[in-house]
Formats: sequence, structure tokens, C-alpha cells
Amino acid sequence: MATTKSCVYENDRQLNSFIEGNSFKDHHNVLVQIFFNLKEKPVLQYLEQLLKKQLPASTVLSCEADGCFPGDKQCVISFTVFDKHELNPILQDQYTINTLNNLVETSQQDILLLNESLKVSEQYYRSLFDNNGDFVYSTDLIGNFTSINQAFMKTFGYTESELIGKSALDFINQEDVHRAKMHFIQALKGKDQTYTIEIPVKSGEAQIFQIKNIPITVNGECVGTYGIGRDITTQKKTEEKIIQLAYYDQDTGLPNRMRFTEQLDEMIHRAKHKKELLAVLVIDIDRFKIINDSLGHYAGDIVLKELAERIQDRLPAGAYLGRFSGDKFTMLLTENVSIDQTTRTARELQNLISMPLSYQNQEFIVTASIGISSFPGDGLDEHVLLKNADIAMNRSKNQGGNKITYFSTGMNDQAMVRLELESYLRKALQKNEFYLCYQPLMDLKSGEITCTEALIRWQHPHLGLVSPAQFIPLAEETGLIEEIGAWVLTTACVQTKAWQQNGFPHLGISVNVSAYQFQQHAFIGQVIEALKISQLEPGYLSLELTESAMLKDIVYSISVMKSLQELGVKVSIDDFGTGYSSLSYLRNLPIDTLKIDQSFINNLHDDPSDIAIVKAIITMGQGLSVKIVAEGVETHEQLNLLRDMDCHYAQGYYIQKPLDIAAFEKGFRTVEKVEYTVK
Repeated sequence: MATTKSCVYENDRQLNSFIEGNSFKDHHNVLVQIFFNLKEKPVLQYLEQLLKKQLPASTVLSCEADGCFPGDKQCVISFTVFDKHELNPILQDQYTINTLNNLVETSQQDILLLNESLKVSEQYYRSLFDNNGDFVYSTDLIGNFTSINQAFMKTFGYTESELIGKSALDFINQEDVHRAKMHFIQALKGKDQTYTIEIPVKSGEAQIFQIKNIPITVNGECVGTYGIGRDITTQKKTEEKIIQLAYYDQDTGLPNRMRFTEQLDEMIHRAKHKKELLAVLVIDIDRFKIINDSLGHYAGDIVLKELAERIQDRLPAGAYLGRFSGDKFTMLLTENVSIDQTTRTARELQNLISMPLSYQNQEFIVTASIGISSFPGDGLDEHVLLKNADIAMNRSKNQGGNKITYFSTGMNDQAMVRLELESYLRKALQKNEFYLCYQPLMDLKSGEITCTEALIRWQHPHLGLVSPAQFIPLAEETGLIEEIGAWVLTTACVQTKAWQQNGFPHLGISVNVSAYQFQQHAFIGQVIEALKISQLEPGYLSLELTESAMLKDIVYSISVMKSLQELGVKVSIDDFGTGYSSLSYLRNLPIDTLKIDQSFINNLHDDPSDIAIVKAIITMGQGLSVKIVAEGVETHEQLNLLRDMDCHYAQGYYIQKPLDIAAFEKGFRTVEKVEYTVK
């Protein structure tokens, strides 16, 4: 009894697999029938040769079956194996002919059944594809669209003719191309991909979509991808709204207590791993209740929003700002955390907050109390750090407000000293706690004292003698240096004029000017006022500037220096060689004197490098017609070396230490055995 099996021809690999799977090569009595469409007639000869090669003992017949094939199914091949009867090579045996007729009839029925099955499968597929609520599309191996469903066209607004054959990557934002391409490649490798992406629809409106890519596999090989997706824009906006309500303050947009606490927890874990310091600041607006009571809560909210914007605009790097409730803000510092830097940031916050506010043409000023805790010194988790910073803030408020208080014992001790020093410094000028000492400068050629440098000292009734290294930076930071500097300038000029009238007729005075003071527009006026009060001739006054003071604004600095020289006042660069000024700047600076920093003088007799540097500076000064002063001279050898190198002036303890007014007027003798006394 003969048996028949059929298959639809798709490719050679599939056909060979079908032959091997049914062991047709093991039989010598196989009849092969090829049912073909007229359109596929050119392929017929190739198929006949292929089958005869694979099954050389078989008989191959071709039958036209035009109109019986659905879609793109163009060839069906039938294999019949006979049990007892051998095929007659020329097919003249009637039995064989009858059997073949039956087989042809049976094969045609099989083809019709197969076609019907294919049609049903195609309808199932199209129904799923076209009626799917999600948009569905397919691409080939290079990412070009091969099909899209109705939902796709409705979602994106494109027709089939606008998309088929075009790359899917052409329709997404450029910044997302790389990410989408990676998902596509992974899908081709057989890995399902799910991702969220923003894509503009045809109208130009950007929508957010969730897309899943899966591979299309035929006979074990990937031939493209399917994409299934949906618009989740509304869902995303709802999620963002929920997150905004849950984690952010509605008035200011800042992280609320919950979100800020989470941020702090995240930063603590990172700081533990990297062994870094953190600082937590709790900021409370002083007497804010008055604003709410007088102007109303709506006005209070506007004020808080403006304060939040001010602070956000000036946030230091690595800082996070939050609003806990009412008039209380929090700040987390994560970079370059130190006592000085944290105090500086807190003071800047107070300055920002205390700037005038305006509401309905009414101007008012508020202040802030700030409490600070640090990690790991004041706590190892977010709740303890926030609690301790809050305790410190309450201490600030209890002390009258507008204060900065550290919680930690270690930091608080140092910070309290600094804050206490600032408090004393603000009153020192009023209480006449400052005084000046004068250190002589000696002319190395004549050995005479031609000038003195005014040096400020602070004698506090409780702290004792406070080093200038402690209070000068603090005075610059707080802006008090302008008032203190003006006092030094006037006092030094008045005292020098008095000494000129009592035995030192040609004595000059040199006064240090801070960078902050020098950059103030009122500085020239202060110099004129000091000369006017003292009646000192401008040529006897020399102002010492550091390189950093000039480089902050070189154009403005040069204009100020020229104005000083027009008055007749001399200009000197102090600590030359320790900054970063360019020689091209130096050439254009209107200066009279360069002071070589004492770091080059200390080892002058031992270090050839220092000798070379000092000699180069002196030579350069001579070329620029600038006088050179060596400061920090402490030995006879240093003095002789400087004299041999034609240095103009020297200053240091070897010549004379700084003297207060009483010691100066009592008289002193220089190393050159020259005596000086006031008449």
C-alpha cells in the first residue's frame, strides 16, 4: 500500500530537512510530484534537478496547479512510497497508470486541505494583528518597517505608504537612536526587550511609549522583529504628579522632609564608603510669624518662595536644599566639607536671606538662625543628624536669632571660637583695642632708616594678644577689613607726620592694603582722606598690595594704581614670588617697589637656587626702574649677600623688630650702629 506525504516548498534547507526526516533516500520506489504555479515555472527546472540529485532512484513528475495556492505559497511537493510494485520507467503499465491517477487525485485533495489550513491561519494572524488594542509593527533585519497595524496608524498618524520600507530609527529623537538600536540588536539575538521611550507623533507632539521587541523566527532563523507598544503618556504624567505631591513642597518645588531625608540617607551610605564628611544645616527664618500675621499667609508663601529661589541660585557644588515645613529649610553639604567652608556657606546664606524683600511696595528684612551637625561626628544616620542640627538651630534662636551654632563638641568648640572672635572683632575698633607697631626699613647703601612698615596688633582684654593671622582673614571675610584698613591708613599717616616733625623729617610709611579693601570703589577716597587729616606729603606714603589683590581684576587694579601714583603715592607689590602673576602683567603695572618674600631670604646663604632667584628679581627690578626690598632678613650673612647683589632696601629682625610707638620714640640702634631717637 503506497503512502504519501506533502510539503510546501519554501527554501532548499527546509526541503532537505523534510526529505531527511521522512527517510525517502532509503527507498527506491518513490514517486515525486511537483505541483506548481505558472508564475514559478522558471524555478521548476531547478527543483527537478535538485530532487533528482537528492533522490536519484525516484521518479519526478511535474503538475501545473495554477489558482490553487493562497498568498505567496507557489509550490507543493508530494512524495509517494510504493510497498510492492516497482515503477515502470516509461509509465506504460496500466496498473501503474491507475495508481498514479489515484495518487494525483489524492495529492490535489491534500493541497486543497493544506491551502484551506493556510487561509485559516492567515485569518487568525490578521485578526490578532489588525484588531489588537496595542500598536503592532514588524521590521526586517536592518530595522525597516515591513508591516503596521491599524492601532499603529491611529497612534502615530502615519499611513502604511509613509512607513513601509523606511527605517524605524528615522522616526525617533536623535538622542534616543543609540539606545533604540541596542534594544533592536538584542531582540535579533533572541532576547525580548522592554523599554520606555519618548517619540514624536506625526503632529510633532512628543508622547511616551512602552515598547516590547521580540524576534521573528522562521525555521530556526531570525528574519526580523515584532514591536508591540502602547501610549503611557497619561500614566507617566499621573505618576510624576503623585511623586511631586509625595516628595516635593508645593509652594517652593523643593524636596520635602521625606525626600530630603531619603537624599541624606543615600549620601550617608556614599560618605561611609568613600570616608567623606557631610554637613547638615537647618535654617529657620527669624520672626517669620510677624510677616504671616501682618501681611497674611499668602504673602508669607511668596516670601518663602523668593527666599528659596535666592538660595537655590547660589547653592554651592554638591549641596542639596529642602523645605521641611513652614519657615524651616534644610541644606546638605557633600563636597569639600570643613569647618571654615561650612561656616562660610552658612554666613553666605544669612547674607542672602537678610537682603531686602519687597511685597506690595513694602520693603522688609528677615534674618535666619542656622544649626549645623556633621557626619560622622554628630550622628551616623539621617534622623540623628537632622535632630542634632535642629537642636543647634534652636540654640541659635534662643540666643536672639541670626546666629550660627554647631552641634558637635569638636566642631562647635572651634566654630564657637571663630564666632566669638568675630563678635569681639566687630567691637574692637570702637573699644580702641587695636594699635600699630612700626618695623624700620634700612637703605642698604647708606645704612639709614628711610621708612617704616605699619603692622596692626589686637590686644583683647580677655583673649590677650590676638595674632593678625587669626583676625585679618576673618576681617576680610566679614567685610570689617574696610573699616579697619581705613583706621590703619589714617593712624599710620598721622603718626608718621608727627615723627617727621620730631626728628625724622624724611621718614616714609608703608601700609598693607587687603585685596577686599583695594577692590572697593571708596578706597581712593580713603587714601585722600588719610592724607588730608594727617597733612602727610603723598610721596612719603607707600601702599603694599599682594599679587592676589591685583589679579582679581587686573584692569581695574591698574586704573587704581595709576590714580594713586597721580596723587603722588607710591605703590609696592608685597610678598613677590609667592603668587602667580605673569611677567607681562608686571611689565605693565605702575609700581615703585617690589618686596621679595622672606621665604627666598631664609636660606639665602645656603641655597644656590634662592640666591639665583633673588638675584634675578633684583636684576629685573633694576631693568624696570623699580626699587627692591628684601623682607625677613635675620642674619649678617643675608644682609651682606643682599648688599653685594645691589638690593636697595632690607627689613627684618636682624635690622630691627616691630616697635610700638613708645619703643620707637624711646630710640633704637640699627646694626650699622646708627642711633635714632625722637626729639
